[in-house]
Amino acid sequence: MSSFEALKQPAEVTLEAIGFLLADNFSLIALASVLEPLRRANQFSGRSLYRWKTLTEDGRPVRASNGMLVSPDGVANDELKLDALIVCGGDACPRACSPEQIRLLQSQAARGVHLGALGSGSWVLANAGLLNGYECSTNWELKVDICEAFPKVLLSSQQFVLDRDRYTAGSSGAGMDMMLQLIGRSHGPALVGAISETLVLEQVRCGPTSGYASFRHMLDSTPPKLQEVITLMEANLQEPIELDQLASFIELSRRQLERLFCQYLRCSPSRYYLKLRLILARQMLKQTALPIVDVAFGCGFVTASHFSKCYHEHFGVAPSHERRSKPPRCRLALH
Repeated sequence: MSSFEALKQPAEVTLEAIGFLLADNFSLIALASVLEPLRRANQFSGRSLYRWKTLTEDGRPVRASNGMLVSPDGVANDELKLDALIVCGGDACPRACSPEQIRLLQSQAARGVHLGALGSGSWVLANAGLLNGYECSTNWELKVDICEAFPKVLLSSQQFVLDRDRYTAGSSGAGMDMMLQLIGRSHGPALVGAISETLVLEQVRCGPTSGYASFRHMLDSTPPKLQEVITLMEANLQEPIELDQLASFIELSRRQLERLFCQYLRCSPSRYYLKLRLILARQMLKQTALPIVDVAFGCGFVTASHFSKCYHEHFGVAPSHERRSKPPRCRLALH
């Protein structure tokens, strides 16, 4: 088992119908990161292995953390027939949960529905008493608050945790890894391998001649400080953190931070940060119908022209080309 996953007595249940409960100021990138593996699982298998819906408490549109107003597929209520319900939060911590939201989650748990959380969604589950006795992963801003407010929750240092019928991830990249793990449980490594090969988030190129290397594999043997700062980067792609501030968060100088990246990843921290944002931008371009300018702003670029320039330099094509390209045709026989 790698240091980026924690598995504890997993429940042997095939998840087919999944609801995504969108909280106020939820992360649009985190949502896209968990939906894309599901879409590709259906595409590559040639079957509808998964069905999903985006939901809000009252069925009304909700505003994402990047300011976009998103219309859900429906309202979250007890009439839903779900195998899992995942609360999609953002980077900031919601200090209050509505009684109806808590009642809904507790009702779903009583029915045996598996519950999950992205980012600050873990606070909502904890507030409903649904993480007591469970290992939980959350974003770095919430760890101290959850530890103080909910002592029965077992906070984990892992980027995502699958603990029985609870699934939590602290960042968008971890959410994607979590979803791939869940797909692998039900449908095996062949399908997960096919999906992973097409998800460029798993592979990061830091220089034009350095080639590709497995991102997760590389991090297993890197210092904890480097792993910590990359986690911070992943959790703050919409509003990138200045390098001086990143360094201060992990109690290093900027020069020490730059040496870490140079030694272990052979690139500067700013270049690495840029690559992560571009990779997620590519994912959003391929999966959503969002205007290119919204994708640019959602990935932390101030202007669409700067985004297009950086995108073309990295991928060799303009962002508009991704909209015209067709998805790869791939079918796997699942046994």
